[in-house]
Amino acid sequence: MSFLVILLTAGFFIVLFSQFGHRLPARNSLIWWLVAVFLLTAVIYPDGFRPIIRVLGIELVSNFVLGGMMMFLFFQMVEQQAENRRFSRQIVELTTSLAARQYPEGGAQRLSGQGHKVLVLLPCFNESGSLPQMLPRLETLVARSTDTERFTYCVVDDGSLDDTPHLLATLAPHSHVTHSTNIGVAGALLTGFKVARAVGADFVVQCDSDGQHPVEEIPRLVALARQSGTDLLIGSRFVATEPSANAPANTLRSTTPLRRTGGMLVTQVLGLFGRTARVSDPTSGFRVYSRRAVRELLRAMPDEYPEPESIALLALRGLNLKEARVEMEPRTQGVSSLSGLKSIRFMVKVTTALLGLRVRSLVGG
Repeated sequence: MSFLVILLTAGFFIVLFSQFGHRLPARNSLIWWLVAVFLLTAVIYPDGFRPIIRVLGIELVSNFVLGGMMMFLFFQMVEQQAENRRFSRQIVELTTSLAARQYPEGGAQRLSGQGHKVLVLLPCFNESGSLPQMLPRLETLVARSTDTERFTYCVVDDGSLDDTPHLLATLAPHSHVTHSTNIGVAGALLTGFKVARAVGADFVVQCDSDGQHPVEEIPRLVALARQSGTDLLIGSRFVATEPSANAPANTLRSTTPLRRTGGMLVTQVLGLFGRTARVSDPTSGFRVYSRRAVRELLRAMPDEYPEPESIALLALRGLNLKEARVEMEPRTQGVSSLSGLKSIRFMVKVTTALLGLRVRSLVGG
């Protein structure tokens, strides 16, 4: 096989993968990686497939004809993926806009008065086991509002199928909105950001609804973000309290070895976006966004699991990113959305989306 053919094939896949997270949904990137490896191997070392071909009894047609057919199918698949993603984004935009309009006036009224307005945003899916303990803690936080910061919260029920809707209607009637169908964490954040824009929030605090994130730490994190002028402050399990201090030995109790390994891989890839983007806990969902960060993410919200990609996007736009040490608890109720093989798929998806974003930023796409 000529060097030109190999170069053209490799160039095709570079262009293709640069579109994941943009025109193409990165959730399917694992399949595309496997197909790319197969085809590149076939181009560079076709003789390696001869034993398999003999066993299957396949008669090969001309390489030129076969290559042309495969490229045609490839372009058709890419175009179909892009079209599907466009429709998916339209559905998400419609769902989040309708849900954001549901936010009760009672929740917004809690922000009236002096001080910076802080909206605590909790994406929620099938968390009926955790909400009875979580909601009173949030109400206590609201009661702690001062002349410096005023707090309210919004639980975004992402189409839960358990008793979550009933619990929210009973325990938080003025502090939740509901999606008519499940659209994922990114969609829930987008709804919350739209609520924040509507109520004029100065800061948005993203917090899990399963009880892993210490609600009591929110005032400290908001004050730290406000005083340091940070646009995205990430609550980290792994950053040391002091630059010279060692992290406590129990940092892994709120995560799994597989997720920690995936987080380390994502951290290395984030290094492509600058020193400040290379955070120690890129998958942490406990973070503080400034009004400026919310505005940027409303324009370009990543798909599915948005935490690592939002770091890259904000770093590219020159916003200030920092981490703060936070002790988190292990999940005691429900099931994580990133367990088992889902963790591997998550790592591939996020890594592919980040690499695609970096390539596009370098070529101005």
